[in-house]
Amino acid sequence: MQPRNTSSPLAPAVMVHFYRGVMDLSTTWRSRIDNTTNWAVVTAGSIASFLLSDPSHPHLMALLGMFLVFAFLAIEARRFRFYDLWSGWVRLMETEYYAPLLQYNQIESSEQWHAMLRCDLEEPHFKISLIEAMGRRLRHNYYAIFAFMLLLWLVKLLPSADPQPGQCTAFLQCAAIGSIPGGVVLGLVGLFYAYLIGLMLFTPKLIGTGTELIERRTIFRRMVAPDAQLVGFKRHGELPYIVGSAARPPEED
Repeated sequence: MQPRNTSSPLAPAVMVHFYRGVMDLSTTWRSRIDNTTNWAVVTAGSIASFLLSDPSHPHLMALLGMFLVFAFLAIEARRFRFYDLWSGWVRLMETEYYAPLLQYNQIESSEQWHAMLRCDLEEPHFKISLIEAMGRRLRHNYYAIFAFMLLLWLVKLLPSADPQPGQCTAFLQCAAIGSIPGGVVLGLVGLFYAYLIGLMLFTPKLIGTGTELIERRTIFRRMVAPDAQLVGFKRHGELPYIVGSAARPPEED
């Protein structure tokens, strides 16, 4: 088999089938993200229904619900990293292959984005860390679920507290779990929510408003991000000309 001339455009049939395949991967992982959010919502609703149906039900169930929702958040963040990977490939082909085709009615060759896609195909790499993905999903969806679980927990505790001068002491007693003092429980819940707030406010935000909407020069910067993490990949040294030109779009004829 003779090697393809790097200055020649990719065959349309190859790009069409490749685009359809990657789009299917992106859509599949997008639906998996939605499924995880649905699980978290159903879990929170089920626990709320259980706790509020009988005053004797322990507030420990609300804390268990917080843990389960956090587990769903971690699972969804992992899935989001895969979705971000595939949708980034889709967006790259849209900006570098289909947009010029629609504008000039011809297929243009570009060794630059060919090299980026080739290296990512050989050794795929995530464009964001797990912590970044968790922060993004928390800002977009899970903050409301965690706020609901905290409110549910407080609602479960407050009616049980004695509305007398010793109300604060009674509240701490109600928050206790077995031999664990109520003050310790409140402190742990406070630390947990402080961690969530930190994830929302201090995790690096993704470049652009979303993978589906980012502009051409931004998708170039993301494809060669120096902090990209292995799916596995750490070979940016092969593409110094890409890194140097990532801050600006390639020159067009």
